This record gives sequence, structure tokens and C-alpha cells, in this order.
Amino acid sequence: MAEKTKSEPVYMLGTDEQQQWMQKYDFAPRGIGFAEPGICALDDPSLDAYNIVKSSYQIYPDVFNVDPVAKAVGIKKEEVIERMRRMYDERLVMYAATSNIQVSGFGLYYWLVKLREGTPDAAKQKLANWFQAKDDICTGFECRGDFDFYNGNHMRVLDNLLAEVIEPWKFNPEVEFVHLCPIRRNIRESHVNMFDAPKGEYLKLYWGKNQIESLAKMQNKMDLVDLRIIEALNTRRPAEEMFNFKKISDISGLDPEAIKEGIVDRIDVKKTLAPIFYLNWPKLGLTNHIFVIRLFQITPSCRKAQIADELSHVSEFNTVYEFTDSFYDIMVWAYNEISDIDALRKLLGKYEDIEYIKEADVYKQFRRWACRLDDKSGFWEETVMTDDFLQDWTEKRTCPTDCCSKEGK
Repeated sequence: MAEKTKSEPVYMLGTDEQQQWMQKYDFAPRGIGFAEPGICALDDPSLDAYNIVKSSYQIYPDVFNVDPVAKAVGIKKEEVIERMRRMYDERLVMYAATSNIQVSGFGLYYWLVKLREGTPDAAKQKLANWFQAKDDICTGFECRGDFDFYNGNHMRVLDNLLAEVIEPWKFNPEVEFVHLCPIRRNIRESHVNMFDAPKGEYLKLYWGKNQIESLAKMQNKMDLVDLRIIEALNTRRPAEEMFNFKKISDISGLDPEAIKEGIVDRIDVKKTLAPIFYLNWPKLGLTNHIFVIRLFQITPSCRKAQIADELSHVSEFNTVYEFTDSFYDIMVWAYNEISDIDALRKLLGKYEDIEYIKEADVYKQFRRWACRLDDKSGFWEETVMTDDFLQDWTEKRTCPTDCCSKEGK
């Protein structure tokens, strides 16, 4: 029997050898997911704490460590719990996670859709309904302006995105263009800095000056105390201080120290999971204004990253992305109702590197990282985590309609 070949060591994220595998090459391999291996299945024990919290916080808000929240807001712990439960029941907040999916070997592809001028509202609504129901689309938005939809997918194979998600409607007569915006850096989402923020700023929370106070005054669904609770829950602290591990243990029967070790490893060490409280901004009467920025094509990549970093320090921008291999380079978001959009537009106008900017207002969100947000249909928080592994093999054998192929097979 031939002697077995000794396997190469696996250099996991968060260790000193994280990028050692790339040293075998003169030039580090380029492409999305270059920091592999780092893949973690959804039922991995290191995610036990998050999975249990995600499944139980609706009834037991004290699965979170609410003591620092109560202290920060200046109310009793019991009131924090009561308010958290009410905010969830009224579909004002949702606990969700952003995963560092590029580390797991996925590409993160966002895409813009522009409908032709004069497209009937019924045609736009039909397409919106299709996007809402398509489980492959992990995040999606309906807009008005220079484009009409902005959606996103995490996919291992780009052809599956094109064939299974975009091709079924791309050639509809009302569609003017579809532009892909692959993520180069996910810098900020829903006010919280993500994995690709500058060093030392991961999980840092950003709100503009007096924005929370202004939001409390403009609507009657969440008062200032409610908003301060969400702010405190999203404020950066070590993972071991985020959760009530004794409560999680009581619910699950798992060892509290073991689940603490796992979630600390995922959030603080490997930085592959960023759980946050999502604020249901459309229900609060907010709309987002999106600036999609194209830099001159002679702009060096290092300058492009520098500009994205500079914009990420503007606290009014609740979302900041940097794109790659796209017509566009950077995207930033700000609320119309509690931000000075004209001032932000003037700020962007000072950059000589910017060739042009497309703008749109977002008034509806379909999903937040695979969690459905259409509460009126009864699907609130329903999550279908799709993985396009063998998707092109299975869908054509299970889909009863002609959405997957021209032959309808």
C-alpha cells in the first residue's frame, strides 16, 4: 500500500499563520475569499450561542447581557427586557448577523436594476414581488431615482447568480440595465462597522450628531429610551459581555463556558460574525438616500480604498461599501429625514477623483441578510440560508416552471 501523503497544515483565521499559505507564491492570489480557510457551518459549535439567541430572544430578551444596557440608558433591567420584547412584537427591531462570507469562499455580489422610463407601476411591483420571494437574494431594496432596485447575493459561483437569479427577468422589455457591484470591502452596515473597516474600527457604532434625538421626535413608535436601548445593544463591547451565558445554558442545557469560548472565537478572534440589532427604518418613516460613486478609472486602488475610509468616518453615513470590477467604486447611505443630504452631496463634490455619482432613494427593504422583513405576510424573520453548491444541478430538476431554463426543464 502506498504511503499516505502528509496533508498540509490548515492555517485558520485569527492565528499568526493566517496568510502563510500565500507565501508559496511570488504574487498573492487575487480574488474574493483570499483569506480561506475560514469556513464555518451554521451548526458549528462555535455558533451555538448565536443560534440559541437568534431562536429565543423574541421571548427571552435576557439572553443578552442587559445589565450594561440598563446602566447606559439609566433604567431598570426589567424595563429594558419589557421594552425589547415590545419592540420585537411590533416588528421594529430584529436581531441578525452579518457573516464574513468572503472568508468562507463566497463572492458577495450586489447589483443595480434600472427600469425604463414609463414602466407601469404594476410591472415594477411584479418584479419586486419576485425579488421578495427569491430566497437566493439575501438582501434587497426597492428604490426611486437613477435605479429602481438594489439587491445582493452571496454566491460561490458567479454563473449561478447570472443564470438563476438575474437571467429569468433581465431581458424583460421594461429592464434598461443590470449592473453588478461585487463587494471589495464591506465597511459598514446598519450603523455598525464590519470586517473590512480600517484596523481597530471593527464593530464601532456610528450615528450622526443628534440623529437619534431627531428620529425620536419624528415618529411615535419608538421613543428616545427605546432608541437608546438599541444604541446600547449595538455599542461595541467584547463578545463575552454581549450575552447572558447562564440564561443561554438554562435554555439549551449546554455548558456556558464552552459556548462562550466558541462565540468569542467567532466574533472577537476570527472576526467572521458580526451580530447586530437591525432597526426597521421603513416602519419608522425613514428613507435612505444612496450615493453610488464612480471614480475616474486612472484612480489607483490604494487611493480608492483611502477615499472609502475617509467617507467611513462621516458619521451620517449608516452604510459604506467599496466595490470591485464594476462601473462603480463606492456606495454610501444616509437617511433623508434626519441627515443634511445637500451637505453630504457637497462633501462628495470636493473629491476631484469622482467622475460621477448616481443617486436614489430607498423606501422598502425586502430582507436583511437572508431574514425576511415583510411582516404583513407572516414571513417576518424567516431565514432560508441558500448555498449555490450544486444549485445549477438541483434547481433545474426541481423547479416546475420555466424560470430556470427556456425549455422549462
